Amino acid sequence: MKLKLFITFLFLLSITTLLNAQAIYFTTPANGHVFSIPEGQSTANITIDFSYIIVANPTYKLYADPSGNWSKNSYYDIPKNHTLSAGQYTWRVELFGYVPGSGDVKMGEHKITFYVRPTLTARNSFNAGIINVNGLTVNNGYQITPSPGSSTSLEAIEQDFDNYYRLFYTWSGASSASTRSTSVQAPTTSSLTATANFVRQFNVTFENPTSSTNINGQIYYSSSNTVYLRENYQVSASGYSTSANGIDFTFSQWLKNNQTFSSNFYPSDHGTYTAVYTGKPNSSECSITFNTSQEGQPVNLTWSKHPLDNSSISHYAIWRKVTTSGTPTLLTTVSATGAGSYSYTDYEFAISSGANQILLFYDVRPYYSPDNAYSDPSFEGVYGFYNTSKLPGEIAQNQTSLELPTSLTVSNYPNPFNPSTTISYQLPEKSFVTLKVFDILGKEVATLVNENKSAGYHTVIFDAGHSERGRGMTSGVYIYTISANGIVQTKKMLLTK
Repeated sequence: MKLKLFITFLFLLSITTLLNAQAIYFTTPANGHVFSIPEGQSTANITIDFSYIIVANPTYKLYADPSGNWSKNSYYDIPKNHTLSAGQYTWRVELFGYVPGSGDVKMGEHKITFYVRPTLTARNSFNAGIINVNGLTVNNGYQITPSPGSSTSLEAIEQDFDNYYRLFYTWSGASSASTRSTSVQAPTTSSLTATANFVRQFNVTFENPTSSTNINGQIYYSSSNTVYLRENYQVSASGYSTSANGIDFTFSQWLKNNQTFSSNFYPSDHGTYTAVYTGKPNSSECSITFNTSQEGQPVNLTWSKHPLDNSSISHYAIWRKVTTSGTPTLLTTVSATGAGSYSYTDYEFAISSGANQILLFYDVRPYYSPDNAYSDPSFEGVYGFYNTSKLPGEIAQNQTSLELPTSLTVSNYPNPFNPSTTISYQLPEKSFVTLKVFDILGKEVATLVNENKSAGYHTVIFDAGHSERGRGMTSGVYIYTISANGIVQTKKMLLTK
């Protein structure tokens, strides 16, 4: 009996020695293996498996879980997949076999130590390109699993991508946010992403052929200027006022691909911005003169032709105010097309020498049709009085105690003229009046008046360009004659075409 027990003991001893050396071992992971917690997560999914050599016929294995609690299970009931947080783990597996007369006998064991560590990911904000990690230039999204307590050096690389140059401006998830070179301490629990944030650089061209351009406080004098601007940064750009051909141009906005931008805006891509100006006629271009030498005649104002007349200047607006504190009143508009005389007669008032009379103010404002703009107000004064003899057929308004003329007189203004002139005459009493125009050879050209007229001041317009009276007339000297109550007066006028 003792011999039998001794033989059994020697058998078990040899088997145990053999199994302790090779009977059971972990196939995954290897001892010292480091598992990485994926980017953006706090745990890792790990597969742990082992194998054994069948020296005897084992029936049970004892397996250790991460907490150190042991459970005795059938091999095929032991889970192989585990979810583990960061840390250092030591796991052990033991193999038991049934020996008759001895029951379950430990036949071997195996122990491993492995690590679960968070991942550090280095990225660019545009999710492409290259980045420097620990002195190595690597691709975007590069990952390492640093040892606890270690530091990783990072450097952002400014670079071209997708037709834009990328400029660094800050880090996210790094210790120094504002410098291109920074460092990151190894994460201890959850994985960490360090992101180099970039903005795009825009190549922006400002086209301004009419004036110099102020871009962010710097003056550029070329008609085309390209500057480099950062994304999400406001640019301040504007043109300077200028004048050309009697038009004052004021910068209003920028135009790019049919979209308008103010002086301050945020560029969103490469592109060309063209300066847009608003034009307004210069009031000094239309200086006014009056028929001040024709006292008692309706007020006639003549103005200078604007340089852009008949093209961008479509018409002139005539304004008047009575006395310095009077309310400006729009009298009429005069078309610039064919308005060769550039004059207007105000039959409401007559010219006065100024003594105890009314101070009148007139303004001629050219209209710039491309930008729907008139010139600024610029009134010029002349003395006058209310005219009791207005256009034929009109009823005198605002009549004052005005002395009637004492003699028959006749005159025209302007002279020379083209194509029209206003002939003014005054009658001391009611008369039958005949007023005719002749050429230099004495041939009658037109009969302007042939009817009874009341005492007072009268006018009639002779048009040598667009009326039946002046059809076929050429440049030269013409004679006009007035006859009233047996009195005849003759004057000359010059038509210049």
